Amino acid sequence: MTDTPCFSITRTFSAPRSRLWSAWTSPEALAQWFGPKETSGAVLEFDLRPGGMWRGRMEAPDGSAMYSKFVFREVEPMSRLVWVHGFADADGNRIRAPFAQQFPLEMLTTVLLADEGKGTRIDLSCVPLDATPEEEAFFASMMASMTGGWSGSFEQLDTFLATAAAA
Repeated sequence: MTDTPCFSITRTFSAPRSRLWSAWTSPEALAQWFGPKETSGAVLEFDLRPGGMWRGRMEAPDGSAMYSKFVFREVEPMSRLVWVHGFADADGNRIRAPFAQQFPLEMLTTVLLADEGKGTRIDLSCVPLDATPEEEAFFASMMASMTGGWSGSFEQLDTFLATAAAA
């Protein structure tokens, strides 16, 4: 039996933890930065509590849309968010990833926030849930792409934080 693959990415932002927490937990803020670079997004539903749901829509430059549904498992203010993450249809029903049927149906995502100097470090990790060995292998093969997607999201978060600070 193999170990479940784990995607992880860490980034330090030049902003206090309270601003990062707000950026991750305010639907208005999330709509401005969350998602891969060059996509735009909308938060369709947001209930920040264990068992609560975050549903969103991402639109690509070509106009195509993908929907997501996250179900919160843990919410520790200012320090930790844990959710079950996956793709959904427009009504919020769980579906396979539109880009690859062999991508795991659900993943467990953890976001940790910690002070780092005058800024805040984000440690994000993601593991497949109840995935077949083939889905786990495909997930592992997608890690470079996930690094690119999250790096783009974090660049957008940097821009959001800078814009919000200037306002």
